[in-house]
Amino acid sequence: MRRSLWSIIAALAVLALVVAGCGGGGKAKKGGTVTILDTEGGVDSLDPGYWYYQDDYKSLGQPTQRWLYGWKPNETTPTPDLATALPAVSNGGRTITVKIRSGIRYSAPLQTRTVKAADIKYAMERCFLPQVGNGYYHSYYGDIAGADAFTKGKAKQISGIQVPDATTLVIKTTKPIFVLTSGRALGMPCTVPIPKDYAQKYDKGKTSTYGEHAVFTGPYMVQNDGKGNITGYEAGKTLTLVRNPKWDKSTDFRPAYFDRIEFKGGFDATVAARKTLTGPRMLSGDYAAPPVAVLKSGLSSRKSQLVITPSGGNRYIGLNTRIKPLDNVNVRRALSAAIDRTSLRQTRGGPTIGTIATHFFPPGIGGFEEGGGVQGPGFAFASSPTANVPLAQQYMRKAGFASGKYAGPALLTFADDAPPAKETAEAFQSQVGKLGFKLKLREVPHATMLSKYCEVPKAAVAICPNFGWGADFFSPQSMIDPLFNGKNIVPTGNVNTAQVNDPKLNAQIEKAKTITDPAASAKAWAALDKVVTNQSYFLTWIWDNNVGLESKDMNGVPSKFNSGEWDLTFSSFKK
Repeated sequence: MRRSLWSIIAALAVLALVVAGCGGGGKAKKGGTVTILDTEGGVDSLDPGYWYYQDDYKSLGQPTQRWLYGWKPNETTPTPDLATALPAVSNGGRTITVKIRSGIRYSAPLQTRTVKAADIKYAMERCFLPQVGNGYYHSYYGDIAGADAFTKGKAKQISGIQVPDATTLVIKTTKPIFVLTSGRALGMPCTVPIPKDYAQKYDKGKTSTYGEHAVFTGPYMVQNDGKGNITGYEAGKTLTLVRNPKWDKSTDFRPAYFDRIEFKGGFDATVAARKTLTGPRMLSGDYAAPPVAVLKSGLSSRKSQLVITPSGGNRYIGLNTRIKPLDNVNVRRALSAAIDRTSLRQTRGGPTIGTIATHFFPPGIGGFEEGGGVQGPGFAFASSPTANVPLAQQYMRKAGFASGKYAGPALLTFADDAPPAKETAEAFQSQVGKLGFKLKLREVPHATMLSKYCEVPKAAVAICPNFGWGADFFSPQSMIDPLFNGKNIVPTGNVNTAQVNDPKLNAQIEKAKTITDPAASAKAWAALDKVVTNQSYFLTWIWDNNVGLESKDMNGVPSKFNSGEWDLTFSSFKK
């Protein structure tokens, strides 16, 4: 592997921290209630079709539902869950057959029913509905035969998703798609079973209300009245998970030690972090890194209670290429050269929380080494750890600003209102001010920032400084396709926030999706990583670590699939 000496030293430093707080130490104890303090109440939606973020997966996806394929905490390949085995592939990679376990029951009020292949077919189809607001369906399921006709309202179902019998799901695609044939993209919440006859009435109207009446197949369920009404959730305040009496442990790979999981929202991040460390019976909540003061204190006095793991992702500043002057690539390169990546990292805690990024792909993703590894492809504007204002001014002149500075109107910017993200946004504002940029900065809760502004194209937000992205699963496609393919621009829940729609780039992405040879695939995705880094659609500044906090009596287990967030179905109290 092509690594420079300094990158090896940096990797060893991170390794030392990870070893110091590796999590999962001691024997697991069954039972008990764990409490998780959130700053904003965690989840964005109760609907499996919407889930796409770390907190959705941690708080609801992994504990309350069974997917076709799940993810064991330390593994990078999917584990059959509702499926009995990995997919059988035929017809040159265009036909995928999955056998479904029989006898898997739903929670009340459908406790007499078992999961059928038709329930998964409907679950996948409803992810295409605008009222569900799914953010990844087109990236991974858009090449299923009949998907286009269904999306355009020309068909009542997706013809390429078939159920020849109750335990067989067949997916036919227009071309081979590696993330489907390998099962990776079937390890997503769109494969959580949802019975059509029960859910369809909730899926009508502008926004689906199915989440408020959801049924569960996992070891836990959201507390409910047994009649199809959720009672254990109040947005931004509480989420209570209790055991699902219809869960069959004998067919599930998750041990599910806890009896009850309580999320409490509305806490100041500093208060939440300190309470967690002083315990008892607590795991950290919806903050990927604790406030800097708590992090420093924890590293000096409670290192064994910090679990630091590479997230497999990055943090970046989002630029909307539909808004002037950000439609000019040289302006975007100027901004990339002007930011001080080291200072931005300091706002989150310094070297402990990650490595300065030189390109979009993070370490551990196929194509990372082929794209230059830690040193990157060599773009000066993207690789300097500190600000290079003279270079930035050169790019501004190339963009037509003779003075080397911007003199136009302030750019609408939405950021988090809580630390440490708040400090990151404000540091960015100060840095780009050296190039004459003024920001109309609005700081709001994280969920609001995403759902109302940064992921809504009509909101016309120019800059969003507090973005991060982790691979949807262990594939480079999931680092490129959702974010840069023009086909994935949607009215809400839009993760292509740069609103990139370049026909040439789209074609390169579509071609790379079909490559199944690992070496050729890595090379193709590395080329795309170079393209998006060169275009500066996003200003990547760090490949980050996830910092989990736990009370002394906890045995927290991080999930590689979920970027180092806690896997609550494997975590426990210590004996």
